[in-house]
Amino acid sequence: MMPLKKISSYLVILILLFSCNNSEKKLTKTDANYSMTSQGKSVGWTAYKFTEKVGVKGVFDDFEIKTASDSVSIETLLKTSRISIKTQSVNSKLEIRDVKLRDVFFNTFNTEIIKGEILNADSGKGILALSMNDITEEIAYNYNLKEDTLFVNTNLHLIKWKAEKALDTLNKVCYDLHKGADGVSKLWPDVSIVIKIPVTKN
Repeated sequence: MMPLKKISSYLVILILLFSCNNSEKKLTKTDANYSMTSQGKSVGWTAYKFTEKVGVKGVFDDFEIKTASDSVSIETLLKTSRISIKTQSVNSKLEIRDVKLRDVFFNTFNTEIIKGEILNADSGKGILALSMNDITEEIAYNYNLKEDTLFVNTNLHLIKWKAEKALDTLNKVCYDLHKGADGVSKLWPDVSIVIKIPVTKN
């Protein structure tokens, strides 16, 4: 029979070994670093019409997403990122609609470039400073990493940027097109945004 002192020594060694293994796994997960890739980024939007709030989807073709950091955690990557979007590049895959968005909405809205700066990021949530119509507002956003793509989601309430005149002007031009089943012409001030950023793990 093994002496009690020896058994205790073996137990101490086993505990130390398991502790080291667990520490290494946690360290590897925590210290994962990422970099933005140059290709594949996209900025998608969904606007809403009709009383039923039916979505109209589109993208912006001309934009720039830059980060001041490289090979860092997702949180640091986001916290040092800025975005610049040229509104005249709006693309809903329907040219007649895009002309109205460019000439009627964005011109009335006095916004050639939408600028955004991420202020913080933590545990899938953060704050973004967004500038439009000479107004900067801080809004909440969510983010998550799926395989090799970082998804940033937020919802805009355009009244925060005093978009009433631009919305009313566009709705008058598209009055019949914005009529739903109830015959009411409605253009919502809400816009959903999804930004996709491909990343590589270093």
